[in-house]
Formats: sequence, C-alpha cells, structure tokens
Amino acid sequence: MPIWLIEFVAAGDLAAAFVWIALMTAPVWIAMIAFPWALIVRRAAQPLTVAVVYALALCALLWSCFPIKVLPSLVHGVNYSVAREMSQHPVVFLVLFCNLQILNLVVGAVMYQKARRLGLRIPIELTICWGLGVVAVLPFAIRLLLRGRALR
Repeated sequence: MPIWLIEFVAAGDLAAAFVWIALMTAPVWIAMIAFPWALIVRRAAQPLTVAVVYALALCALLWSCFPIKVLPSLVHGVNYSVAREMSQHPVVFLVLFCNLQILNLVVGAVMYQKARRLGLRIPIELTICWGLGVVAVLPFAIRLLLRGRALR
C-alpha cells in the first residue's frame, strides 16, 4: 500500500498514535522533575524498570504493524537508501519515535538516580533530557564537575 494512501486513510489514527507516544512517558518525567523525593518515584524511576515497561508498549506497536509488511526486502542488504525508505513509512516512523522516547527516558532515569544518590535536584537537566535526550548529559556532567562530584 502506498505511503500517501496510508497517510490519507489513517491520518487521524496516525496523529493520535503520535500524541499517545509523545505523552506516554510524561507521568514518569513529571514525577522525576516535580516529586524527586517521593518513594514511589524513587522505586519506579529505575532505568531497567522504565525500559521494560515502555518496551512492552513498543512491542505492542510492533505487533500491530506486523501484518502490514512495512519492512522492505533486505535481500540486497541494509544501506542508507533502504533505511531512509523504511523510515518514511508512517508506522515505522512511529516505532522509531517510540524507541526515541524510551531511550530518552532511560537516560533521564539514569541521571535522576545518580543525582538522587548525590543529593542533587536536577529539574533543568531532566527537562532538557525529556525534549532533547542525551544532550542533557552535558549540563549534568558540568554540574557534577562544578560541584566536585565524581562522574562515575
């Protein structure tokens, strides 16, 4: 099925899925930023825990797109052209976006746990991580260096 037809027929569903994926990690982010001292946040915001929980959502998304054969034939190998063509499919884009959200949350959870062990509050770094991902490690590392804390 051509991509333009998928986008025409399922535009509302694709938009709703995008918003759902964008907001699915919001409760954990808001909890880590606003309530870092809460026991439930300290327990739930473990990198392995959030990775497993949200990986289940990613698996559900992958399962839902399994029957539509969105993956191209990889007979000729994987190269830039094949990867670019594949990422232009709306469902594959949603899968990649979901993966990005999960990876950003795992990085944020690692930073949150490190900051909690050191007794720091890092709402700015976590907010940056929510939007930009691993870029937030830079201000976090600078803060640790300025405070004389170890990066390990």
